[in-house]
Amino acid sequence: MTITPPISLAAVLPELCVLLGGCAVLLMGQAGSAAVRRQSPWVALLSLAAALAVAMLSANASGGWLAVAGSVGSGLAIGSLVPFVRISALELGILLTLANWSGSRARERGEFLSMMLFSLCGLLLVAACDNFLLLFLALELVSIPTYIMVVLSRTHARALEAGTKYFYLGALSAAVMGYGFSFLYGVAETASISAAAPVLAEALEDPATLRGGLAVVGLVLAVGGVLFKLAAFPMHFYVADVYQGSSSPVAGLLGFVPKLAGVLALFKLLGLTYLWTGDSAAVFWLVWIVALLSMTVGNVLALRQTNIKRMLAYSGIAHAGYMLVGVLAGPDAGSGVHRDGIAFLGDGTAAVLYYVVVYGIANLGAFVVLGLLRQRRAACETLRDVAGLMRREPALALLLALAMFTLMGLPPAPGFWGKLGLFGSALAAAGDAPAGYGFWLVTLVVLAVLNSALAAAYYLRVIAAVLVYENDRPAASTQREAEHIGALLCGFMILIFAFYPSVLLTPSQVATRELREAVQVSLEHREQARAGPGVPPLIEMRTDVAASPPSQ
Repeated sequence: MTITPPISLAAVLPELCVLLGGCAVLLMGQAGSAAVRRQSPWVALLSLAAALAVAMLSANASGGWLAVAGSVGSGLAIGSLVPFVRISALELGILLTLANWSGSRARERGEFLSMMLFSLCGLLLVAACDNFLLLFLALELVSIPTYIMVVLSRTHARALEAGTKYFYLGALSAAVMGYGFSFLYGVAETASISAAAPVLAEALEDPATLRGGLAVVGLVLAVGGVLFKLAAFPMHFYVADVYQGSSSPVAGLLGFVPKLAGVLALFKLLGLTYLWTGDSAAVFWLVWIVALLSMTVGNVLALRQTNIKRMLAYSGIAHAGYMLVGVLAGPDAGSGVHRDGIAFLGDGTAAVLYYVVVYGIANLGAFVVLGLLRQRRAACETLRDVAGLMRREPALALLLALAMFTLMGLPPAPGFWGKLGLFGSALAAAGDAPAGYGFWLVTLVVLAVLNSALAAAYYLRVIAAVLVYENDRPAASTQREAEHIGALLCGFMILIFAFYPSVLLTPSQVATRELREAVQVSLEHREQARAGPGVPPLIEMRTDVAASPPSQ
């Protein structure tokens, strides 16, 4: 008798590589031999490299056992988002491993690196989730290991304080998100996200009814919990203390892994509404207000900082606001501005994916530089600490300046192409938006541009300190080969995406293909519903879209 497993192992082979690597590194950290414990970074790096190789093979396979698409059981569905998330997350996971090669005490390095691998595994699962319960568990698998990493990354009391704050606020956000998911499940009567989408969308059309009101409450609570992962207003209060209390490489991880997981979860939740077809005013205003307040609060608070880690923490709140502009624009395939044969304007969700990866690389590069610098054996964190760095460590100084230019969005840095996509997609969406929405989308873009100009002030302060000013107690870099390699790779990737943005933007547009198809199906359904009876069931149409294989 042949027993068929509930899920194909080939469908989740990259996730299994990362998961097994994390278990192996965790066990190696408990070994009595110091020589075995010293090999744990190599095992972590090898598991990520193996997972990346499998992910690339499965993304390029046209057939065979690696070509898996559609629902694979157990609440997972391999759609067009999955290959992009796997490859980008695993590539940055390799950079994170190099950056955190010696990011904790030697006797705790196995536990530290295993937590990083488990968090990355959760990120990979978020992209494939098609079930509310599994989505909740995957998001928590992203977050819970980071609570431990914050505490293990440093030995002083400030790290313990940061870890405690992060844990309790994270637990609160998880409770809020889980409570919201329970409302959505109760209204839809199914845990399947694809099956719940049409039911919840129709319930949200009439919030005055009991079902509609419960759906609104569930959506607001669920989105509120996801905003904690994005570090967006009003779930941003922990960011500065956690970034300052943790080591610099861990702060770099916090700027990418939870943010990408939050973006993916937000795509799935907003796909339950008619936001991207212009028929959900409540959701539109919720995202609009959060985007504006995140940008403004983050930039204003960052302007007041002299500690670079706190400055980058508050700037991360502002960048979450920029990403929400693209989320609000939606996955419409507009014509827009072209470069290298691809459209930069029109697909806001593709621009968000591009931007979150570019932001993660630049943010990590800046934190790796800070982690490599020491001033009298103390970590460098303030503007004064990095003053005059160009004269003593020109390579690190140039990388830090390049990261600041990217975060600022100065052309031709990749951050510029990302903001062009985010803001341009919102302008393109404004032209087709229903009456009243277009004006407010244009207003949000204008405010976002003004916020970007405001943010340039504190980024230029860092650049000026590095390139112009001098310090009578200069900082010196530590001799850590892995961290230096990680910093070099961050700089190299920034340059690649600056001059060849299509290398990343084209895959991001392929990744959002199913989101565009789902919006088109929703529009067609609404037109047929308004035309009269005889409309095909929306559940069947949306299921067909969710199960379509990704483009190769």
